[in-house]
Amino acid sequence: MPHIERNGVKVFYESFGQGTPIVFLHPFTTNRYIWSNQIFSFARDHQVIVVDHRGHGQSDKPASGYGISEMAADVVAILDDAGVDKAVLVGNSIGGMIAMQTNLDAPQRVIGNLILSSGTNLAAGLPPEAGEAFATNFEAAFDGLLEGATSAKTKRDKPWVVNYAADVYRVDGNFSHDVFMANAGDPAGVFSWNITDQLKDIQAPTLVIAGEEDQATTVEVNQVLADNIPNATLKVVPEVGHFYQQESPVDFNNDLRSFLKQLEG
Repeated sequence: MPHIERNGVKVFYESFGQGTPIVFLHPFTTNRYIWSNQIFSFARDHQVIVVDHRGHGQSDKPASGYGISEMAADVVAILDDAGVDKAVLVGNSIGGMIAMQTNLDAPQRVIGNLILSSGTNLAAGLPPEAGEAFATNFEAAFDGLLEGATSAKTKRDKPWVVNYAADVYRVDGNFSHDVFMANAGDPAGVFSWNITDQLKDIQAPTLVIAGEEDQATTVEVNQVLADNIPNATLKVVPEVGHFYQQESPVDFNNDLRSFLKQLEG
């Protein structure tokens, strides 16, 4: 199975199709399967690369090394291994953070970005008791986070979306409490990573998409990205939460295809 190895850590990826490369970067605690409604649809006319970030899925789960810059370096190594010069980056949540960091560290490898329900400096918006809740009862605390991360319509009509997001972090082979704490405790990790002052340095065309009902990374948090990244636009999607690609996959795919046409045109 394809993987790259950096500093002793193996990171798993898969590649399908041919054409302009697209790299899909999944949310925190999940894995590449969250893009199941996109992989083969886009692989018909693009090279699609899906990644399991370190600590997730079939990638190694080291005790440390979860800075966003480390994960961005993993993406660059995957591009090298796959023989890809540059790609469109599509990142959801922490995947969006990894995409933005890749723009800062290796801008020549990026054609454009679709940043979905992401942000920076998330710790600033977390109440002090949140960290204690996650440390004491990770699963219960994360269940509460997911409750606010999906729209009312999704919870009513597509409960499997919520079930999937809840199931993946309960399987140690995919994710674990130790991996969560290592990410949360990393000074450059998912919650502490702060590139607010560097957003202006992201030069590739960027579409930021936010779910109107996402309480995990709110519209306001995504607005900061769109306001500060040059050449960025923001789209707010009604009746959608944190997982647009699963909550409304046909609409998400249409938005991504429109963006790809702009880039390729």
